[in-house]
Amino acid sequence: MIRPAASAAGSATVVLAALFAVPGVAAAEPADTRYAIAKCFDGTQAPEQRPARFAYNCDETGVMQDMAWTQWDADGAKGAGYDNAIECQPNCAQGTRLINPIVVHAWNPSTPKAPGCPPGAQFYTDLTIAYPDAAPPWIDPGTTWDEGTDFVTIDGMPAVHFSGLTPRCS
Repeated sequence: MIRPAASAAGSATVVLAALFAVPGVAAAEPADTRYAIAKCFDGTQAPEQRPARFAYNCDETGVMQDMAWTQWDADGAKGAGYDNAIECQPNCAQGTRLINPIVVHAWNPSTPKAPGCPPGAQFYTDLTIAYPDAAPPWIDPGTTWDEGTDFVTIDGMPAVHFSGLTPRCS
């Protein structure tokens, strides 16, 4: 690397670093970047990092609870806890609650384009909830619930993959 003269070192180093940057290596995220799960984000709240409880159906019919996160950064989020979901039979109001251990992975952080989103926030646009022991009966790998909600198998575990998630900020 070429080193500039001592008097202009600050700005010249930045320019030279940009010119000689290694292709494919992203610049570091600012230290104040906050990561959050895009699904069900409510713009009236600050982006919650490492939530112990998260209502992934945007209501109380599906809740990740007692979550312990081992990773939460630009490379994604990884954690484990319990799924507290309602089997809506005969309907959601009368359905049975099912509690199952889960392994969660969120990834693909993106800066939101929606107006009113908090500055410095990146939202994970993909979320997978995998069931290592028993899965709710509606989790049927190889099928689709709705656009952006697919049932898959990850590391031998039945799972639900939510894709294309965007926050509602305004």
